[in-house]
Amino acid sequence: MKRRFLFLLLLFVVLMAHSQDKLKSIYSGGMLFYQPGYALTSNRHQTIRNASSALGGILRLYFGPNLTAGIYGGSLKTTYVSSGSDNSYLSLGYGGPFFGYSRKTGKIRYTASAFAGMGSVRNLHIESQQDNVLTDAYLYKHPAIVVSPILSFDYALTQKIALTMQAVWLTAAFDGNKTLINPTLQVGILFSR
Repeated sequence: MKRRFLFLLLLFVVLMAHSQDKLKSIYSGGMLFYQPGYALTSNRHQTIRNASSALGGILRLYFGPNLTAGIYGGSLKTTYVSSGSDNSYLSLGYGGPFFGYSRKTGKIRYTASAFAGMGSVRNLHIESQQDNVLTDAYLYKHPAIVVSPILSFDYALTQKIALTMQAVWLTAAFDGNKTLINPTLQVGILFSR
């Protein structure tokens, strides 16, 4: 974690040192607050396929006219119906670096990048429940490796504020041979300099 922070800090310092033009974009970052998606995975008990929701953020640093790098992360959750309850859930928290290509034309910026990072999958699978008492349940926690392409479309509302829409295909490998796939559309606000 310290290495990632120091690496990003170094990137930011280098970027600031090379940035003499006040009109040039240096970075953009913000909140991805609306993230509908669809989770596809399985556990030891059943296949899980259901809608997911998430919250996250992104920080992009711009290098030259077309290169971008930064950090990206979030947390998604999907609830599903198991044999004994409709309160079972699966969640994924993830974060890490990304690198890509970005092009700005007027008020519009297009970005295509690749993300790879670490995460954690947590699954509460309820086999039997009586009112608020779990009589037969399993809690699984697994570290995960998470990768995704990120396709972004940003529209500048002002010089410092932009709306962003991103399409991602989160893929998490966990528990030896298990995979969580979660295609997601992300909408948010970016603050730029």
